[in-house]
Amino acid sequence: MLRNFLKTTWRSLIRNRSYALINITGLTLGLGVAIVLFWIVRFEYSFDRYHAKADRLYRIISKDRYGEQSTYVPQGVVKALKEQIPGVDDAANVYGTESSGLRVGQAIFNVKHVFFSPPQFLEMIDVEWLAGSARSSLSQPGQVVLDEPTARRFFNTGEAMGKTIRLNNQIDLVVSGIIRKMPVNTEFQFQVMASRETLKRIRHEFNREEYWGGGDSMHHGYVVLKSGVSAAAVEAALTKLARQHQTDSSAMGYGLLPLSDVHRNTESDPDPFNYVIAQWMLNTLTAIGLFLVLLACINFVNLATVQAVQRSREIAVRKVLGSSRKQLMIQFFGETAFLVFAAIGLGGLLATQFIQYADQLLNTQVAQSEVWDENTVAFLLLLGVVVTALAGFYPALVLSGFQPVKVLRGRFALSRPNGISLRSSLVVTQFVIAQVLVICTLIGSKQIRYFYETDLGFDKKAVVTVDVPDWGKGVLRERLRRQLLQHPEIKDVAFALTTPSSNHNWWWRTVHHPSLPNGMNEFRMQYVDTNYFHFFKIPLVAGRSWTRADTNAVAVINEKAARDFGYKNPEKAIGERVYLGDNQPFTVMGVVKDYHSQSLRSSIVPHIFLYADWNFQQASIRIDSRHPLAALRHIEEEWKAIFPNHYFESRFLDQDIRAFYDDERKIANFLTLFAAVGILIGCLGLFGLVSFVVTQRTREIGVRKVLGATVTSIVSLLSKDFLKLVLIAFAIAVPIGWYAMHRFLQEYTYKIEIDGWVFAVAGGLAGLVALLTVSVQSVKAALTNPVKSLRAE
Repeated sequence: MLRNFLKTTWRSLIRNRSYALINITGLTLGLGVAIVLFWIVRFEYSFDRYHAKADRLYRIISKDRYGEQSTYVPQGVVKALKEQIPGVDDAANVYGTESSGLRVGQAIFNVKHVFFSPPQFLEMIDVEWLAGSARSSLSQPGQVVLDEPTARRFFNTGEAMGKTIRLNNQIDLVVSGIIRKMPVNTEFQFQVMASRETLKRIRHEFNREEYWGGGDSMHHGYVVLKSGVSAAAVEAALTKLARQHQTDSSAMGYGLLPLSDVHRNTESDPDPFNYVIAQWMLNTLTAIGLFLVLLACINFVNLATVQAVQRSREIAVRKVLGSSRKQLMIQFFGETAFLVFAAIGLGGLLATQFIQYADQLLNTQVAQSEVWDENTVAFLLLLGVVVTALAGFYPALVLSGFQPVKVLRGRFALSRPNGISLRSSLVVTQFVIAQVLVICTLIGSKQIRYFYETDLGFDKKAVVTVDVPDWGKGVLRERLRRQLLQHPEIKDVAFALTTPSSNHNWWWRTVHHPSLPNGMNEFRMQYVDTNYFHFFKIPLVAGRSWTRADTNAVAVINEKAARDFGYKNPEKAIGERVYLGDNQPFTVMGVVKDYHSQSLRSSIVPHIFLYADWNFQQASIRIDSRHPLAALRHIEEEWKAIFPNHYFESRFLDQDIRAFYDDERKIANFLTLFAAVGILIGCLGLFGLVSFVVTQRTREIGVRKVLGATVTSIVSLLSKDFLKLVLIAFAIAVPIGWYAMHRFLQEYTYKIEIDGWVFAVAGGLAGLVALLTVSVQSVKAALTNPVKSLRAE
């Protein structure tokens, strides 16, 4: 019986090979994309779930009085957790640096981050030790642990134990441990981990382990709870403890975030150590995958109902010869399952090739993980069963329900005489989904262009930024400025804590003033030199900037800060006395025009600018845009001459600003690709339907040609019904696309208006593609010699 079943299925597919090919192609595209998206979403949800203590492991987050989250944690918090809260099993502070230079012999290597941790941290997470151990390798000053690839990179051998590395020309480190490279799906992508005792030697403020005040944003805290202890109970105890150690101005709340959720937490300030992915991105990718699978299923159902007419006599004869409806349904479900699982196999091959391209689009590392595992197999089996059920149920129900008497008398019809056929409804549904994807793509792309092209309030053109090592040494910094300005390709230089628009190195400080709510507010603080505002062309609207004669007790604020102080006229803010923290008085001597220091998702925030040459960590260098290569060469040469023991790395400011919108850019790229796939799947189905209609109307077309019909009139005759369906789909897709993107744009403070041309382009594109698809078959039918079609008559 099984043999007969397989033979019948194979013969049916061969006999209808054109439809089978279209079905397999559409299913392969839809299911292949679904497999890729399954891999991506699964990978993003898998971060840090592999640790043995994952269910008890948390990251400590700080919360200010306005509910804003931060990843910074004072040293005193971790110490108090360990010593004063009984539900805590262990806790550790981890500190990281950005872009460190490591000297090995005469070679200098750049490492994006060097971390410092106490020994217990590497016992809290899962680490595979190749040499050494957490307790022996990170307990003393001057100890460092390398991962295996970094050890080979530094020493050209895995035998690195006991060898010496010099960090930032400050301190020698001895390799005391080697670990296996960390998995790609973990927050802890460290290559170099030095002992916390080493950090205390080079940054003396880290010796104050009881300190609950402000500090460095690179300072993070992690905690492992005892079994059975709830995070809420520890949070409540920690918040109560914090009130005993903090003043009103520095008061912070603290919470615990499961480590497995850190990768998807976008509420905290940006984390320079690893990338996060927004939950809405994963939801969008999941929805796209479901839509494309639905498109492929619709395609299958549509073509199966088309074949019903051609197979109606076959089925009627089978029924007359004794086949039951159950047997016929099993036969048709079997044919569907054969096509679906063949498409899953081809889709798997397609997904394997495409996943690396998807990694490039999303800047992920999915391809480096083990994508083909038992979970993928289980997903494919489930996907095959679900798609077989969705795509096969209606065709099997319809085909097995034919009444043989009506079929053999030629009275068979699939649609109601006065109703809309199922085929028409499914074509409309396909093109609704495709056009919604196109509308979302166009509006999303326009919003991204708006991000890129909006005037931010400062001049970002032709600006190169470099980090300044030994930033407390003003003599070296000024020497760099003088040397750079000797080259005609260098136009200007400014130093600051960071650039005007940056995700890193910003400090938030509490500012006291009677006009502020509760007398205080959080301001974004920036350390700048005397050339900063001139360099970035940020105009002063009141007062003045610094001169070298000014003391450190004067400040410049922005217009937003002046308004917060109660002054609509910024001139009235000049001379105001404000306090940073509890006891740092500053006099406002200038007000600058507002500019965007964050992404355009957020409103402009109040700023206070201070002159503090001991904390200028970045140099901004404006170059001649006509000679960028020569300018970059001069910058590197002069920088290395002054800082020979450090690694040089430069960036363009406009590229850093574009990075604010990486999530939106990635989704826009994916939407563009998937909109094209959706339209392609829809057109495959449309092509099959047109082929069927042409076959059914061959004699009619022949008669019309004999009676004088032109090719144009025949093409119009065959095309108009399908274009009506596309037009109906457009009418449905417009409000859906508008509503979806209107909701999406509400997340942004600064956004575009949704223009009507977006919908016109989406509808025109869908109509044009559908017309071309229909025309291929229509023209072919119109050019056929009528003698061939009428010979049988």
